[in-house]
Amino acid sequence: MSKLSKTTIADIAREAGVSAMTVSRFLSGKGPVAKETARRIQEVIDRFGYQPNYLARSLSSKKSMVIGVTIPRIEHALLDNYLAQALSGITDAALSHDYRVMLFPFNPNEGDPNEFVNLFRSKMIDGLVMVKTLHGDERIRLLARHQLPFVLVNHKYYAPNVHFIDVNNEQGMRLVVEYLLKKGHRKIAFVSGDLRETNARDRLNGFRKVMEQNGLEVRDDWIVYGQFNRQIAYEKSAYLFSDSEHPDAVVCSDDYMAIGVIQRIKEAGLRVPEDVAVTGFDDIEIAAYTRPALTTVRQPIEKIGRLAGETLLRLLKKSNKTPTRRLLKVELVVRESA
Repeated sequence: MSKLSKTTIADIAREAGVSAMTVSRFLSGKGPVAKETARRIQEVIDRFGYQPNYLARSLSSKKSMVIGVTIPRIEHALLDNYLAQALSGITDAALSHDYRVMLFPFNPNEGDPNEFVNLFRSKMIDGLVMVKTLHGDERIRLLARHQLPFVLVNHKYYAPNVHFIDVNNEQGMRLVVEYLLKKGHRKIAFVSGDLRETNARDRLNGFRKVMEQNGLEVRDDWIVYGQFNRQIAYEKSAYLFSDSEHPDAVVCSDDYMAIGVIQRIKEAGLRVPEDVAVTGFDDIEIAAYTRPALTTVRQPIEKIGRLAGETLLRLLKKSNKTPTRRLLKVELVVRESA
């Protein structure tokens, strides 16, 4: 028998001495297959390098076998550590169920209200995982109204037919601020993300709450709006270090902004952490390799992506009767910057 891609399920069945139906059950995972029979089928598949015909499968099942993932249309998006880790988790979940992943870059700030609904109407995807969406996006509301299968990543949205996987952002702020207080810091500034993202608002609210609970002033002029962007955080934080009265610590809403702030502090002739401590949020892969290595709040980004993918796959099987709303725990990772 040829080992070319023309190998069919019937060929595999004949070589393994079983029916084509048994091979089909083995490949789909839908239905029982005896352990010895499964071993024999797998041996034949490996020997002939068989790859399933996903187009034929999708035609027969009337499913595309594709999960869509929306990512923001920004420069170098796929070089972003956060996005890369989230996509890794989503992809792992999809591949484990024989699904493929298709990326859909979108503009978070604007777009046709039916943009995401139209993806489903095109039959290109069976479900959608959404990353870096903004509060009040009409496209999300329409997906929910049409009861289409989608899951939000790091975005809380309490409404019928809306599923999300996020972390306890306020808990993260409590961990980092209380750590700084134990280290003797009292003059603490904050660098906020884009407040149109729910996690940015939760982190700012959490920072305010724990500061006030400890009797410390939250100075409005020491809140910098860095928009989850390293360059913007670098530029807008300059005034914090322009005179002798500067913060002794800066809490940042993500690691990229923290890296930008550290660069600005060094250029002002100050030392990190001796003069100013800096913390981030996320624990992206490069956080451990910055100089100084970044103290940060770790959220399990890859796990969030994987759980979002698994939640979506359950939706596709109609097994989710109530909205999935998960807030995962975070942890403080202490390194050199604070």
